[in-house]
Amino acid sequence: MAQTQMALDSLDFDATIALAAKVAPHVDILEIGTPCIKHNGIELLKALRAKFPNNKILVDLKTMDAGFYEAEPFYKAGADICTVLGTADIGTIKGVIDAANKYGKEAQIDLINVNDKKARTLEVVKLGAHIIGVHTGLDQQAAGQTPFADLGLVSGLKTGAKVSVAGGVKAATTKQVVDAGADIVVAGAAIYGAADPAASAAEITKIAHGSAAASKGGNKLLPWIIAAVAAVLVFSLLGKKPEEAAAPAAEAPAATEVVPAEDAPAAEAPAATEEAAPAEPAAQ
Repeated sequence: MAQTQMALDSLDFDATIALAAKVAPHVDILEIGTPCIKHNGIELLKALRAKFPNNKILVDLKTMDAGFYEAEPFYKAGADICTVLGTADIGTIKGVIDAANKYGKEAQIDLINVNDKKARTLEVVKLGAHIIGVHTGLDQQAAGQTPFADLGLVSGLKTGAKVSVAGGVKAATTKQVVDAGADIVVAGAAIYGAADPAASAAEITKIAHGSAAASKGGNKLLPWIIAAVAAVLVFSLLGKKPEEAAAPAAEAPAATEVVPAEDAPAAEAPAATEEAAPAEPAAQ
């Protein structure tokens, strides 16, 4: 199961609170986007923390310097996750990780514009990074880029850190990113640009929570289900009385009625469908 994250990118304080109220019941994480936090400041975080105690809150600081000093006030004010750029100095990244650990929270390293994503991922994981952010920016999306190649690279490293994916994700591509290894699915425009943001958020979360988990779980349980059924059959046969097992052949019915194949019940499995759709930009 993957978690879902909604990016709040409006500069308007009240509009951000109103949108959060619509989508909060339907997502796991509320993200205060970079333009939003720069414009509204820490007071918006405090307001969201007070109104939505059941959601995690990510503050997309994209810290580039003074990691501990910049991140600590936001952790103290209620942030669960703060972001630091993967292109920052390793000391800056360590500062945000240290601040997160001090308050029992999480630090996310954003790989946007990192040239060697493999090397930087392995480096920051050694420092204790909690989340690796695979992020295809708005301008990169406009140039036709998607997060799938980077997601495959990072998730394939199997570092133990969670992997977050942002960049044009919507309902039609949610299952694809979850199956590719995403632990956190970030949607922005797909939700706030929808006619019904709450319904869009609920749809994406339903897919993220259920698609990969159901298919992977089913595959793991199938051998155990078969073994259990076989065991029941064996015990039921062994439990028959001797006289029942040796019943005279004459008492058996002369003919056995064969049920036509078309009348026999058949287990039906829901067919998975996936709609291909072009990526849409999601401002972070």
